[in-house]
Amino acid sequence: MSATASQDGAGKRDFVVQLGAMMAVQSVITMGMYTMPVLAPEIARDIGIPATMIGAYTSMVYAVCIFSALLGGGMVPRFGALRVCQACLVLMATGFLFGLPGSLLGFAVCGILAGLGNAPPTAASSHVLLRATPKRWVNLVFSIKQAGVPIGGGLAGAILPGLAGMFGWRGAVLAMVGLSLLTCVTLQIWRKEMDADRDTGRRIGWHTALAPFLLVWRHNELRGIGIASGVMSGVQMGLLAIYVTYLHQSIGLTLTVAGGALATAQVTGMVGRVVWGVLADRTGRPILVMASIAAGVSVCALLAAQFTPAWPLLAIHAVSAIFGGLVLGWNGVLFAEVARLSPPGRAAEAAGGIVCLTCLGMVFVPSSIAGLIEISGSFPLGFAAAAVGTGLVAADFLRRSVRRGLR
Repeated sequence: MSATASQDGAGKRDFVVQLGAMMAVQSVITMGMYTMPVLAPEIARDIGIPATMIGAYTSMVYAVCIFSALLGGGMVPRFGALRVCQACLVLMATGFLFGLPGSLLGFAVCGILAGLGNAPPTAASSHVLLRATPKRWVNLVFSIKQAGVPIGGGLAGAILPGLAGMFGWRGAVLAMVGLSLLTCVTLQIWRKEMDADRDTGRRIGWHTALAPFLLVWRHNELRGIGIASGVMSGVQMGLLAIYVTYLHQSIGLTLTVAGGALATAQVTGMVGRVVWGVLADRTGRPILVMASIAAGVSVCALLAAQFTPAWPLLAIHAVSAIFGGLVLGWNGVLFAEVARLSPPGRAAEAAGGIVCLTCLGMVFVPSSIAGLIEISGSFPLGFAAAAVGTGLVAADFLRRSVRRGLR
């Protein structure tokens, strides 16, 4: 075998290992994010608090993510991507331990530590995968990595309730502690090699946290993508959060059937991430692909606003399937484009700045949609407002794509 062939084979193996490691981290971190919400009914029955308080927990987590995204983007170049991921897994496990006594203070600490551990792995994976992935596969690889989000959410929903039924909610939480620490220890196998490019002389200070945001905000293309990510993520969370309630209260579906429509959206979202990644790589026009996704989300939101009890269930599932493939499928293409646009060696910082803006959207957009529905008493108005937001994103992406094509 020639030296070149040997090197190519080694590079391919490294690429597969690094993708697998980052996808595993994303899946476990996402499972951790869903742990308390999934177990909320069991926790509420046990300690006597309203299950709806989980909304405050989720808001706290994403508010902390705004800060941790910036911190992670600056820490990755100094300490290495895998070391940052290991620290995040330990933070999450520690947070779960604080939540075990069942006190409100303990859950608050759990939420803070979960937020600190949630955002930095996205910056870490951008740093690792941009360096390891062949250019022709970048969008696909980033999309596959992002599929760890629905995988982690699906595993949390499928496994944790069963564990809670057998061992109580504390047993399920302890299982997540064990999984987090096991993943942390396993990453050490590849840590030396994958963190070999860390800059141990890099100084850490307040500028470290500000640098990712300033990098994105001062870069016209990255700033536009960051704002779009905030809108798209906020609409994604806002509409999916009310989807089952809307189908149950306004359309008259049973909770089981309404939940089935949401499950359809989750499944097609996982498939959509891969499909959009392949399309972006094949066409070489990721911005145009994202414009198409945003426009499709607007159309689906407007269609959902037109649901009535007379709609056939098959038609509702069809809209749900297309909606899920779009609103849950854009992330990988976006983060691949962010990595491509970032200055050399600053992919992690750029990703951190983008995640900061994304979390801002996830904090404010869902509450705005919910507030509009509460004031107006109209679910369709909330869907229509979301459609306007994603329509503006589509128009901006289309403008940027056309401008690139004319250069």
